[in-house]
Amino acid sequence: MSKITLGRYMWERIHQVGVDTIFGVPGDFNLQFLDSVFQVKGLNWVGNQNELNAAYAADGYARIKGVPGVFVTTHGVGELSALNGVAGAMSERVKMIHVVGQTTRAMQDKHMMIHHSIGHRPDHQQYNNASRGLRFAAAELWDVETAPAEIDRVVRECFLQSGPVYIFMPLDLSSEEVDSSLLNTPIHVSPEVDETAREEAVKAIISALADSKNPCVLVDVLAQRFNATPETRDFVSKVHVPFYSSGMGKGIVDETEELYVGVWNGEIGTPGVKEAAKSSDLVITLGLLPADTNSGGFSRALEEPKTIHINPFEAVVKGKTFPNVPIKALLAALAAALPTTPTHNLPKPILPPPRVPRDRDATHITQSWLWPTMQSFIRPGDVLIGETGTTNFGLTDITFPANIRWQAQIYYGSIGYATAATLGAEIARKEVDGEEKGRLVLVTGDGSMALTVQEVGTMIKLGLKIVIFVINNEGYTVERLIWGAQQPYNDIVPTDYSHLLPLYRHPSPDESFHLAKTKSELEAILAKPELKTPPCLQLVEVVVDKMDTSWRLSSQLAWRGEAAKDYLSKEGFFDTYGNWGLDEGSGGTVKWS
Repeated sequence: MSKITLGRYMWERIHQVGVDTIFGVPGDFNLQFLDSVFQVKGLNWVGNQNELNAAYAADGYARIKGVPGVFVTTHGVGELSALNGVAGAMSERVKMIHVVGQTTRAMQDKHMMIHHSIGHRPDHQQYNNASRGLRFAAAELWDVETAPAEIDRVVRECFLQSGPVYIFMPLDLSSEEVDSSLLNTPIHVSPEVDETAREEAVKAIISALADSKNPCVLVDVLAQRFNATPETRDFVSKVHVPFYSSGMGKGIVDETEELYVGVWNGEIGTPGVKEAAKSSDLVITLGLLPADTNSGGFSRALEEPKTIHINPFEAVVKGKTFPNVPIKALLAALAAALPTTPTHNLPKPILPPPRVPRDRDATHITQSWLWPTMQSFIRPGDVLIGETGTTNFGLTDITFPANIRWQAQIYYGSIGYATAATLGAEIARKEVDGEEKGRLVLVTGDGSMALTVQEVGTMIKLGLKIVIFVINNEGYTVERLIWGAQQPYNDIVPTDYSHLLPLYRHPSPDESFHLAKTKSELEAILAKPELKTPPCLQLVEVVVDKMDTSWRLSSQLAWRGEAAKDYLSKEGFFDTYGNWGLDEGSGGTVKWS
């Protein structure tokens, strides 16, 4: 009977479900089973600059590839450093496996004062307790006889819940052996489906559609998180009615489709979009995530008697719940049940002409000009990652070409996320697409980039051909918009970005760093061949006034009330279209301070 170590069993299982790269930071309680990574054919190791960055990189990897992002830390100091990244994955339902190398079982039994512990008689599981609310399952391994089944269980739960799970591996246990034939039985990662409930849900939805005169669809991010993007696209194509996306749901269905209207975030939107959406007598939501930052500050009110929600684990049809019908299986059944010829022959709503920004004639780079310019730069097949703040709101205002994979941490909103996540996302993109297909484009702010800038070095070390735009607006503009516009706590350390690439030994730093302070300078940079087909990582610094912002962000803040409008005006923020982009007065009902 062939035997392998438990450490290798774990990595083989993880590789079997589609994971080809492990992220992390080595530590003395994971080193020995890290060696097992290199025994698994096709499995690669990428070390990170710190554990938080490793969690972010795993998150980015999972979003692009649809399988768990996996990273490794050591007992205590490592696992705690990663917790913020794990919480972000929990918040946004991203598949993640955090493998923690623990002290040996003997050390734990004897409560030994091993380094990284706390107190004179330390509980070595204390850190395990710290992550209980930030995970869906954990394999707290102790017995080699039950450990393989525990590993399999949490890997399955990672897929079913689309969120973080933990594997706690005592160092001595990792070297004990198990039967290698256990690898021959695949881990079943698809959810169980209540066939009767699904059939009833399909009938109810088809009936509601038949009764509707003017239905529409709202596509949101949880459809992608639960691996239902192909089914979402198929359903939207076959139902053939006008459809919208949320900010987080952009690109799940191509925005080049004839009936795509725009981003519907309630009162915060391009003129005509909310009016068209509100005219619908039936709204079908797919994977809704109704956070404030993804719903126009809760201004997108949905009337439940006129709404069908297709959620990750259930369908709610005009208030009636059909449980145990996973979104992927339900959308597939719905698409199959729809008639070949669409029952509705609705035209795409005609929107008013685009508004003209009040700073249209400026020669310096303005945010009203920057984001449409980025729209022209992005190409079909690109992966686009945005950072929390003005960037996310600016990028969600543009129309994407076909086959764009858009990712941003819009709900959890941990600044610094995007740079480290880009590392994992590009590795995943290469595993899915190959070397030469598409690009990864990161757009981040100067304040955010400072938190995780170390992973630019990892990107350079690995030879990744990423295009990074850093918006230099002298600090935390998103925070200035909320409070303390001129306060020093919203300033950051001034940075000369021309030194960043040489610091990490970029092979051609002078040719790969680009600085734009005017519109004409940025246009010339975007036309360069090395940005269209990057031979190596490219860094573009874009200088923007610190009191300028994407209009969607200022509009959402102005929606909070007249006091918010007065603050924005008094502090001198630029009002791109007048009245902070609101057609009517403020209407927010949430008390923010």
